Amino acid sequence: MPEQNGIGAYAAYLPAYALASNSLEGAEPRPGAPVRSVAAYDEDAVTMAVEALREITAGASAGDRLVLATTSAPYDGKTSAGIVHAALGLDPAVVAADLHGNRSGATALDLMVRAGGVAAVSDVRMTRPHAPDELAQGDAAAAFTAGDAAAVLLARTGRTAEVLDRWRLPGERHDRVWDERFTAEVLVAAAREAAQRALADAGLDAADHVAVASPNARAAAVLRRALGGSGADAEVERQTGYTGAAHLGLLLAATLDTAEPGQTILLLSAAEGADAFVFRVGDGVRSARAGRPVREQLAGRERLGYGRYLHWRGLLDVQGPARPDAPSPAAPPMYRRAGWKYRLEGALCDACGGITTPPARACASCGGVGADEAGSVPMNRVSLRDRVATVVSVTRDRLTTMPDAEVAIVVADVEVEGTGGGRLNAYATDVVPEAVTVGMTMRPTFRRLWTTDAIHNYFWKLRPWEATTNDD
Repeated sequence: MPEQNGIGAYAAYLPAYALASNSLEGAEPRPGAPVRSVAAYDEDAVTMAVEALREITAGASAGDRLVLATTSAPYDGKTSAGIVHAALGLDPAVVAADLHGNRSGATALDLMVRAGGVAAVSDVRMTRPHAPDELAQGDAAAAFTAGDAAAVLLARTGRTAEVLDRWRLPGERHDRVWDERFTAEVLVAAAREAAQRALADAGLDAADHVAVASPNARAAAVLRRALGGSGADAEVERQTGYTGAAHLGLLLAATLDTAEPGQTILLLSAAEGADAFVFRVGDGVRSARAGRPVREQLAGRERLGYGRYLHWRGLLDVQGPARPDAPSPAAPPMYRRAGWKYRLEGALCDACGGITTPPARACASCGGVGADEAGSVPMNRVSLRDRVATVVSVTRDRLTTMPDAEVAIVVADVEVEGTGGGRLNAYATDVVPEAVTVGMTMRPTFRRLWTTDAIHNYFWKLRPWEATTNDD
């Protein structure tokens, strides 16, 4: 448990793609029009949560719980947080649980701040093609650990209002939305009351920074004006869209990126009621951020064409190569080889220091055989998940069954201190195949390879990598 209720470390993850126009004719986006953050076809709420969390859980304790908040879980019934737990290599004693619903992001943050542990908020937003809010929705993730380096909680209040604002029936892909003019009045009333009570409990008349998250854009705009917000949160939202359960966390991360120690933050969510938090920014806020700042990620995205976006989302049926579906994973080998599948662990040879992938009893470098007392061990294990790899060979597959016409498959060497290093064979992602070259540096990223027989096959790909000041 932290000495004070608050945030010890944080990270945000934005996908590498953005959609600025939903014109099938290729028309240029209107000046000042909203831009939607777009998860790639191999990303979902689980993979984005892993990307956010890996930056703040590496080498640090996750406490006793991991909570994942999302409205787009890849499975119904099965706990998605368990997959995140496996990919991060957390201690089995860390309990993993899911939170669903429009208020789940605020609830996850509240649980983490008050009770400790780790919280991830992650969402992929689905809309019908050309829906009025298609560009106003987006995909993102954020993660937080308990502590007091980044921020200390001064006050927390909430209000519940049962109102039919945004909903989706089981089995449906797209949200249904009621007239926002009516629901805005309900949400604004609840949020104003929650914000005023939180400020009063914190002994403040106003906060230095105001961040408002709401699925109702009209309500969010009214609240920002009423609470004296600078509009910095609206600027971020205009470049990402409303990112569902992740939005409150994303705006908090963006605010912490620029806030100064000692300043105060009013964080407000208006969804089926309201949740209000007042934080005081901690002295260690600059070192508490892992990975790149939100605005830096916004500046580095690739613009996506509308047709490609629809294909990625499964909203445009396109005939692919005449190849059979990939085989579906099976539970026994996934469980038995979890170290390789989820944590990208290779076998370290005691004799030559080489790392064999996938793990095997015999070393791929010297041929030596390792065994435990039972005679069947994989040698010592070392994870390559957070290592930087250098491409030594590239193959371009033009008969892929993935939603893009062509993908790159690479062989890459990985250096690990004190060993002979290892070699990975993986798909490249977040990069056009022709841009992948020998000598390029890449880093493993957890992705969904494909889905067969209602089973998602998660594994690691490689994406272009450039170290940041907060990276190892």
